[in-house]
Amino acid sequence: MYGVATLLSGGLDSSLITGIVAKNKENQLTTYSIDYEGNDKYFKKTDFTVSLYEHYIDIMSKAFDTKHEYKTITQEDVVNYLKDALHAKDYPGMTDIDSSLLWFSKEIAKEYKVILSGECADEIFGGYPWFYRKELNDREMFPWINNLEYRQSLLNKNLQNEIDLRKIVEEEYKKTIEELPEEDRNKKDKRLFYINMTHFMQGLLERKDRMTMYTTLEARVPFADTKLVEYLWNLPFEYKYKENTEKYLLREAFKGVIPDEVLYRKKNPYPKTHNPKFLEMVSELLRKRLENKESKMYKIFDIDKINELLNSKEDDILPWYRSAYDKTTAYSIFI
Repeated sequence: MYGVATLLSGGLDSSLITGIVAKNKENQLTTYSIDYEGNDKYFKKTDFTVSLYEHYIDIMSKAFDTKHEYKTITQEDVVNYLKDALHAKDYPGMTDIDSSLLWFSKEIAKEYKVILSGECADEIFGGYPWFYRKELNDREMFPWINNLEYRQSLLNKNLQNEIDLRKIVEEEYKKTIEELPEEDRNKKDKRLFYINMTHFMQGLLERKDRMTMYTTLEARVPFADTKLVEYLWNLPFEYKYKENTEKYLLREAFKGVIPDEVLYRKKNPYPKTHNPKFLEMVSELLRKRLENKESKMYKIFDIDKINELLNSKEDDILPWYRSAYDKTTAYSIFI
């Protein structure tokens, strides 16, 4: 099918893109969302994933009369697409977050070849917790990286002596800050926005580009417009975060354009699986991989630590990165 469709998660960013396109499109707009088998049953609220998506998607779809397509991925497909996602990316990435997007893109590509997405609004409008939570933005490092010591402990003893993960990350952070004009290096907000645009945003854009293009789907991200990025770079952070509201400026600019319930919804990340079946499946794959004593895993990792991870309860392992890098993602990395 020719034409343009949009991704619609029911969050602020995708909803704004959807609302603008729907108002300026002559015929009915098609929108897409992804969910995981069993998520309604197993969902657990966290500091980052605060709600499910369907209620807000329905509000938007009804408000703008879109033809909405709900795509639900099975746990088997999340696992089965892990290797394809690795091939699409050419190196290890966000595992189940990548594989689900690859599957989702393949489903959309059956009907459309161009899709609009809401990425990059968080990076340029200040939507992430580390922009406004002091305990995060006071870090002299990339604030989204956690538990480096634990990650280091997973390497085998020889590699631990050769590789210092903390030193590597700290040196990269320092090098990145030195790219800033001298007058901006001591400004916390400038440092935060710069490292987000050069690292966090780049990672998300590459993920979106590789997963979609692998399935012949062309994804575009209007919030990454050069003029918009440059304009927002020069605005004080006080315009972007105000009255304890992230992306305050963006919400104020679009008052009355989309329903208030969506406009003021708390940020949610890209959907992930909450179904314990996924953890069971990747655990079994990892155990099978460990049966091969010739596996390169034995040259890279401390296998006792990997087995300790396998035999632990999920709550024993702190989330590595927001809500996405939990124990299930840890297992997927090794597969």
